Amino acid sequence: MVVLASQLFCWTGQFIGHGVFEKRAPALLDNLVQAFLMAPFFVLLEALSFFGYEPYPGFNTRVKAKIDAEIKEWKEKKIS
Repeated sequence: MVVLASQLFCWTGQFIGHGVFEKRAPALLDNLVQAFLMAPFFVLLEALSFFGYEPYPGFNTRVKAKIDAEIKEWKEKKIS
């Protein structure tokens, strides 16, 4: 029951986050393997990183830099 409740809570958050902030459909609609296997690992990694966990030194910094670069590229495409 706890796992089911966690899944429903996370999926609800995913749909709200995608709809409100990203204005696009979540990956659940594109790839079920990603939705059922990778999404829970992503949420776990995000939760652990909130408490300072890094799989290796510098991981969070490298990921943040890559995300920022991709957001910048996406915004430039959206504007032009």
